[in-house]
Amino acid sequence: MYAGLLGYVTVVVLFAVINVVAGRSPFYTPAMFGSVLFYGLEDPRAVEIAPGPVLAYNMVHVLAFVALGLFASWLVAKAEEYPVARFAILFVLIFVAAHIYAALLLFAQPLLAGAAWLHIGIVSLAAVLVMGWYLLRQHPLLRQELNKIPMGEEGD
Repeated sequence: MYAGLLGYVTVVVLFAVINVVAGRSPFYTPAMFGSVLFYGLEDPRAVEIAPGPVLAYNMVHVLAFVALGLFASWLVAKAEEYPVARFAILFVLIFVAAHIYAALLLFAQPLLAGAAWLHIGIVSLAAVLVMGWYLLRQHPLLRQELNKIPMGEEGD
């Protein structure tokens, strides 16, 4: 659960920074997505920053990240328990992440215009790194085992 919450906070903070840098309210992105999901908004220029869409979207967002964090934590625990499954688990994590990114991009592209892929990509990568860092910190045995994997070094 904590991994998911850390990923959620990472996304919220980075999108707030992106919005402020772009000269918009820090709540612009959640207001826009909340308006699209719950109020049928079709034109991003008509976004109103209001508590309803912001809170509604954030509830969906935090629940999605908690579920993602629980799933990732379960997979990491399985990787620690069954070393032979590590590559399959890595594949599943990459597969899930790529499909979530593609779905988000498909959903957000008409709303965020040309830079949507870059913003979502950077923010998603940051969330994955924070969640991965946390999970590896919580599983020192797995971290220790992963450090033993040869990465192309040649022996004498």
